Amino acid sequence: MSGRQRTLFQTWGSSISRSSGTPGCSSGTERPQSPGSSKAPLPAAAEAQLESDDDVLLVAAYEAERQLCLENGGFCTSAGALWIYPTNCPVRDYQLHISRAALFCNTLVCLPTGLGKTFIAAVVMYNFYRWFPSGKVVFMAPTKPLVTQQIEACYQVMGIPQSHMAEMTGSTQASTRKEIWCSKRVLFLTPQVMVNDLSRGACPAAEIKCLVIDEAHKALGNYAYCQVVRELVKYTNHFRILALSATPGSDIKAVQQVITNLLIGQIELRSEDSPDILTYSHERKVEKLIVPLGEELAAIQKTYIQILESFARSLIQRNVLMRRDIPNLTKYQIILARDQFRKNPSPNIVGIQQGIIEGEFAICISLYHGYELLQQMGMRSLYFFLCGIMDGTKGMTRSKNELGRNEDFMKLYNHLECMFARTRSTSANGISAIQQGDKNKKFVYSHPKLKKLEEVVIEHFKSWNAENTTEKKRDETRVMIFSSFRDSVQEIAEMLSQHQPIIRVMTFVGHASGKSTKGFTQKEQLEVVKQFRDGGYNTLVSTCVGEEGLDIGEVDLIICFDSQKSPIRLVQRMGRTGRKRQGRIVIILSEGREERIYNQSQSNKRSIYKAISSNRQVLHFYQRSPRMVPDGINPKLHKMFITHGVYEPEKPSRNLQRKSSIFSYRDGLRQPNEKSPKEARTESQGTWLCSVNGFITKG
Repeated sequence: MSGRQRTLFQTWGSSISRSSGTPGCSSGTERPQSPGSSKAPLPAAAEAQLESDDDVLLVAAYEAERQLCLENGGFCTSAGALWIYPTNCPVRDYQLHISRAALFCNTLVCLPTGLGKTFIAAVVMYNFYRWFPSGKVVFMAPTKPLVTQQIEACYQVMGIPQSHMAEMTGSTQASTRKEIWCSKRVLFLTPQVMVNDLSRGACPAAEIKCLVIDEAHKALGNYAYCQVVRELVKYTNHFRILALSATPGSDIKAVQQVITNLLIGQIELRSEDSPDILTYSHERKVEKLIVPLGEELAAIQKTYIQILESFARSLIQRNVLMRRDIPNLTKYQIILARDQFRKNPSPNIVGIQQGIIEGEFAICISLYHGYELLQQMGMRSLYFFLCGIMDGTKGMTRSKNELGRNEDFMKLYNHLECMFARTRSTSANGISAIQQGDKNKKFVYSHPKLKKLEEVVIEHFKSWNAENTTEKKRDETRVMIFSSFRDSVQEIAEMLSQHQPIIRVMTFVGHASGKSTKGFTQKEQLEVVKQFRDGGYNTLVSTCVGEEGLDIGEVDLIICFDSQKSPIRLVQRMGRTGRKRQGRIVIILSEGREERIYNQSQSNKRSIYKAISSNRQVLHFYQRSPRMVPDGINPKLHKMFITHGVYEPEKPSRNLQRKSSIFSYRDGLRQPNEKSPKEARTESQGTWLCSVNGFITKG
């Protein structure tokens, strides 16, 4: 017995709703004009069979409940006497407290990753699902894999019938989505889909009673989350908002934007040190490793600074670039200088001179991006970036010509080409030089941080294997490495592949593809995550796509190969470990600028938490958050053991299936159409390596 309470109409009216759609659901042909404006006509099936007393009673009950719903904004007073909290999972006081608070006020919930944000969302959604039997409950997540993950996670917590839930993404046809909006009550979708359906009038906006927003820190500027909320309030203010995030924002200004854009009335914030979560979290040991640049990289950097000076000098002489400290300038500062020049150009600079200055700014911005790559990622990442300019891939013809005329630049470029040209050609073809049998050619460590990373990973597996003698235990540990750029991700994977079979490495990147790089579809991303959890490989090297939301599984060691200005990304990365057992986080930083960036990020994080936790009126909250529950009704807590069946994922349509397999191998080369993911999983004892263009295994 699930213990889920049913209203009178839910009990008696199921046969009606099957023939006529969900009561109170807009047909979707017209945009809703006001809260509760869509009224279902008396069902034809009920009119045709009024002869029997049972039918009369059924119709009378339906009409009575419909009228009651209209009077209370759709609130069912019988169901609303209680709010349900599940006991099928161990009861945690902080989750109970936050769930209760979120029922009665628009709330931003900030919990460290792995401490139950989705659980709280499921509890809140379930109670609004009960309280408003004719209303809609919506869960928005920024990506398709997250949408798929969250619908199953919520089902596992509260057991809302799958027949009442639906998942919608951009791949769902608009006509199908229109039908789903009318026939289903709990919807999981991406915000872009929600924006599109609101603009088309397919979404019955006035019937939405609860809106859950995952990864809420994204609600800045004109992001789709902000558009959804702005559009909904045109129809009704009578809906609850629950926003979820591991961290509220990168700084106080960003936090205020999120609060304003999502109509947040209160924040429920917990940090790793909060007393009420310490019992439920495992220790996360954080280590900061500072790595000197070394002689070779320092010499390359010195030459590169000279090149920067030769191009920035002209802008300084024209007084459009005020800062003269070339080595400590950043790409962002140059962009700001360019924007200032565009807003307030000097009267002495007109006509062709403006175009020349714009071109010089463009070259400097590109060069400073390369400078940051050199310092954080190494010589190989810099070379790959410069290749994109010099071979015309990036379409920067003027920059290519100007750089080609600079003698110092060409000397440096040719030097890097001798070191990494072969590596780039094999990466672009999706074939690792190591896999081609050229094992005598040593891996070139383009940054001292790579050597340090390699030492940390090898030491982890050796110590783990020494402590765990059984094969099963040895295969349980997982390592995840984060780097912001795909070229760096590929380089790290190639380096670690030298240590097979102890290290079985795979890369994890986003869906965007370039001329020489191929992204992963979201279906492929989910498959990669599953393989990592199941042990097909034990080391995942990821771009930022692995930071947010996805259930990666238990990870014992997290390595951050670069620093981030925003504390959001570091918090997301750290949240991948310490869920079920003690975790370790190693942050590898270059000496100098990167170290300073990291320290500033940590300072920003402490300032945000201090500002929110203090009583100072630093933030301005939304003051008109609706209570949703009618006056005089105060739902009482009722703890209940919820049972549910086995979740059955929606079957993917045939047109979404890939023509080529993402898992295949033959002599170290990726073979299109060779094996399906299912077949490849059975051969997980092979050693996994990911190239830019696909996955490669070598048995």
